[in-house]
Amino acid sequence: MALPFGETEPIQLFVKMMNSEAPPIEINADANNRIQIIHEKILVTWKIPVTGQRLFYERKQLLRQDRLIDYSIQNKACLELMVGWDDKDDPSDILQMIHQMSSNICRMCQGQDESASTYKDCFDILREALKREAEVGILSLSSVPATLVMLYSSPIGGNKSYGNNLIRLSLDTLLMTDNGISAGKIAYLGVEFCILLREVSCEDLLYKSCRTMLADYLEHNYEILYDYYPGAVIEILFFAIKLSEDLSNGLCNIFYRSEYIESLRIQVRDLGKFLCVPRKVINVQINEDEDDDKNIMIGYTNAVINVLFKDHLKDMKQNLTRLPDMIKIFERLHTTHSVSLLYLAILNELNSISQLVKDGADKLQRALEGQKNSLQIMVRNIMRSDDYDWFLKHIVVLDSESRMHLVMMKMFPEKKLRDAQLLNPLFCWSEKLDKKLFNAFKYKDLTDPKILHPWLCKVCQVLFEPKNLLFRACPDNPTDFYPNPELEPEPFHLDCFKFAGQVIALALMHEIQVGVALGRVFLMQLARKNISLEDVKDADPCFYNRCKEFINKDDLSALESPKVKFGFKTGKTMKLYPSHGYIKSLVRHCFVHSISKQVSFFSKGFEMIFKTSISQLLEDFKGLKLEDLNHVLKGNGNAGSNFGKKRKSLNHECNGSDPLMSQLQKIRRRRINITDWQWGDFLGSGSFGQVHEGYTSDGFFFAVKVAPLLEGKKVDQIEQEIALLRQFSHPNIVKYFGTHKDEMNLYIFLELVRAGSLEKLYQKFQLQDSQVSLYTKQILKDFGLSRVTNLKTLMKSCWWNPRWMPPEVVNGKGGGYGLKADIWSVGCVVLEMSTRQIPYSHLEPGAVDYSIGEGKLPRLPDSLTEHSRDFILQCLQVNPNDRPTAAKLLEHPFVKGRCS
Repeated sequence: MALPFGETEPIQLFVKMMNSEAPPIEINADANNRIQIIHEKILVTWKIPVTGQRLFYERKQLLRQDRLIDYSIQNKACLELMVGWDDKDDPSDILQMIHQMSSNICRMCQGQDESASTYKDCFDILREALKREAEVGILSLSSVPATLVMLYSSPIGGNKSYGNNLIRLSLDTLLMTDNGISAGKIAYLGVEFCILLREVSCEDLLYKSCRTMLADYLEHNYEILYDYYPGAVIEILFFAIKLSEDLSNGLCNIFYRSEYIESLRIQVRDLGKFLCVPRKVINVQINEDEDDDKNIMIGYTNAVINVLFKDHLKDMKQNLTRLPDMIKIFERLHTTHSVSLLYLAILNELNSISQLVKDGADKLQRALEGQKNSLQIMVRNIMRSDDYDWFLKHIVVLDSESRMHLVMMKMFPEKKLRDAQLLNPLFCWSEKLDKKLFNAFKYKDLTDPKILHPWLCKVCQVLFEPKNLLFRACPDNPTDFYPNPELEPEPFHLDCFKFAGQVIALALMHEIQVGVALGRVFLMQLARKNISLEDVKDADPCFYNRCKEFINKDDLSALESPKVKFGFKTGKTMKLYPSHGYIKSLVRHCFVHSISKQVSFFSKGFEMIFKTSISQLLEDFKGLKLEDLNHVLKGNGNAGSNFGKKRKSLNHECNGSDPLMSQLQKIRRRRINITDWQWGDFLGSGSFGQVHEGYTSDGFFFAVKVAPLLEGKKVDQIEQEIALLRQFSHPNIVKYFGTHKDEMNLYIFLELVRAGSLEKLYQKFQLQDSQVSLYTKQILKDFGLSRVTNLKTLMKSCWWNPRWMPPEVVNGKGGGYGLKADIWSVGCVVLEMSTRQIPYSHLEPGAVDYSIGEGKLPRLPDSLTEHSRDFILQCLQVNPNDRPTAAKLLEHPFVKGRCS
């Protein structure tokens, strides 16, 4: 790599020793070199300590810190060397110690003294000198690094080991301890050691070790004071240039051995750390009022950074271009992973440098876009533990599969993929969908990818099966689905949508193709984006075409005609708007509001696995696209699914049957033989006793009521409750699993409902009318259970709170318990949910019975909406015969969702 500054002409010098017959030595140098370099070449050649050398040119002594050009030294000039140490010239004890150590080392290199005691003396002197914080600069000026490297390079036995130990002592003390020495001095000395060791061999192990130590130091101390130590910055930059050249030369090799690749990766890592200092400098603007040397240093740093970026970007273009042709060779050599990491590390460093180069980011982006195929090869060959974070900012240049692979590796560690605690509850719940499928995988390990893959595919077939009514297929894309807007979802349906969200999230997390995709209109809602007419084109082409026809003709009459059918039941009369406004309203009604619950529950399930929403996922990973999710789910084929064949003949009509609900009823009627179980958390107390969580050895969780057998009256009531529960199979009623007795207690095993009671819900949250309406609808649908049991007889024996009792029950007139009494109680419950206050809360307990018996209604606050007030008043008719039936109340605007 060409250096971005002009160099002076090289000059040839001759050095003659005064008062000696020894022939002069020839030294090649540059006019910009410091005089100290001449001293160090004399040290290596004649083994004379630098502290004992004095150089003269034309009878003028040359100072070691000056440059040759400062003395106008010409080519083929002759310098005179005077040898000898005079402590009168510099009586400081530190310099005397250094001279003594240097003299010992020179004798060791001449083979005159090989004793271990001499090495120990050198070791003690050096350690003492390194303690002198204010005197560390003398080490460099006295050429201690050059002296120690000379010992390390000596062929005489034992010297290499001695030199190794002394160099490590120096760098360990300087770089690894907080000794208060300025960062500039430490960096200057550390670079000097590394440059000298590099001249021994760039493959030398001590050199590599010291280079890494210095790189680590610079990474954490990069704010070197270039105002006071510009020389240190320049030396660091020089070293970075040499390191960069080594890297470029290394990348020219076509065949990489594993150990060779690892060496190159270390070079890249160290180069990045060395460049921390120039990156700090380059942010400083040149100021014409500042010192010229500082401006030159800043300008030079800018030029070097630009050259490094240009050269390495060119190198990477060449290497990435040949990668597809070389990949088979790398695979045979088992180096594909190592090569991918090497290239990724270099691109990472280029990404950092690009921020400092004019148009650098754009140039790098264009280079990456031209190498998509190679980048995708690299992505396929990296692992979760590798460093690829920076690449996540450039995933737009990748294909869908590679983008999702990077994101999934970042989001989910390997441990998460094998999380049985995550998979087992989902598997247990899947029995409600398909018992045969559940039994087929019951004793298999879902943490095994070979088992999980077919299970996810088969579960998706059940969830997206047309007869199960949950989802519809896009007519022109039979493997793309969206929630069925004509389904009025029961609680179990909503649970299915939540489960579907979990299953899809699992498939994405494990990057498993399940043969299904999410329709665009569905994806848009999951991403919380506005839905336009174009977004629904795939879901309902007929709807889309008619709307486009209407827009083109601007003719409202076509839409008002009763013959027009868009594939959806609107459920209410649409108001007419100007053409585009009307279409937007129609789209919102048919494709947004009609499936909002389904989308909400699907999102909840998805977020339970991903711990983030799809919209946040797109926000966190710029460049990730909605369509990328579908590519992982569907891939290029149907992944073992027959959706394509099944969907072609389907229309949008619901057939009225609901296999999922039938399956649920079968599951609810099932009795579980709970024998081997353990106690779980205490859940609360009721009128019959305490309630605990319980779980079996195979991970099945349930609730257990504990009733003392000594309390005979309560046991009678519980047995009546059990008799009632045995007959029920309904989504809104807690499942009954069985009972067990011992000498002291009766244990009733029931479904574990974690959400808690409605009372706990409205105490924690302020319920909206729409939410109260939903819960009211579910309560009313339970009234159909009177067909399967003598509800009136059982209700007479049950315990009620007077605040929810109707007048005829309190005063014992007019028929007492019955379905009409239940209607009154429904009104009280709706009032309680809406106001967060129990009925008759303003009365003392003793006055409640009298007030109700006299036919006085509870207070209805003005805050109630018109529909909710009317609904409550219809329920709270004093005359039981005036109260509407449950079926009638289900048609009330409040329950139908038109809450105003």
